[in-house]
Amino acid sequence: MTPSQKIPIGKVARAHGMKGEVKVLPYPLLNFEVITQILRFYWRSGPGEYQLLELESFRQAPGEGYLFKFKGIDDRDAAEKLHDTELFINREDLPPKEEDEFYVFELVGLKVLLPDGKELGEVVGLMPVGPYELLEVRVEPRKTIYLPMVEDIISEIDLEKGTIYATPPPDLLESQL
Repeated sequence: MTPSQKIPIGKVARAHGMKGEVKVLPYPLLNFEVITQILRFYWRSGPGEYQLLELESFRQAPGEGYLFKFKGIDDRDAAEKLHDTELFINREDLPPKEEDEFYVFELVGLKVLLPDGKELGEVVGLMPVGPYELLEVRVEPRKTIYLPMVEDIISEIDLEKGTIYATPPPDLLESQL
């Protein structure tokens, strides 16, 4: 049996209160609503070694982030031992996706190609903006552009080939490049 692919979801910022809660700052690689459906988390205890943390409860934290309570972490001292720990989930623990639905972590690193086959850049993230999301594409080491994730602009996403085919209107590229 092959080991499960671990996906980083966030980092424990600090202990919270006296009953073992920790404040977790999530990475933008997964929608947090997806994370809240998962009960098993892991932390890296060594190279290629992970320890299980079972979720007992979670809630919105004051300010940013979320408060997680893990089974067996019952006081502040135990919670403080998780400080600055990166949290992971198993890929197979993710809920099933709908057709033409993708997790952000699957898109990060894909090459964005224009209709003529020229590479525009590499996906570095996704930003929600109301009714749709913006694909964040690094076109130069210090230059990023944003493409709306709409059918008229994003024509195909091919995870196997590691590519996204985009047809952005010329004025959209001109305004950002």
